[in-house]
Amino acid sequence: MIGKKVEEKGYVTVDELYEILGERKKGSKPLTYEQQVALEYAEKFRSTKDYKAKMKVLEGMNMSGMAVIKLLEIRPKNAMLTRQILAHEKLTFNDEQIAQILAIINDREKG
Repeated sequence: MIGKKVEEKGYVTVDELYEILGERKKGSKPLTYEQQVALEYAEKFRSTKDYKAKMKVLEGMNMSGMAVIKLLEIRPKNAMLTRQILAHEKLTFNDEQIAQILAIINDREKG
């Protein structure tokens, strides 16, 4: 790791990982084994929906970045699992907010 440094530290979604590694693969240097395995994983499990718009909407609900990413990766189908993912947040979410979160994640219209 001589000569290598951390440029930016933070959470990324599987979709962002796919974009980052896809760009690096197009570069002049080949991917390392770990990067290639991560790219293959990202190809299998990335979503095809517009995750950036979903991230912005969910971040507007005062959730941490980690909680938003976990919700988008796991894509819970029911309120109980959503509450379990959000259990570590310092905020509480009522039934209406949970339904709104589920609608955003699963592309359902509210109502």
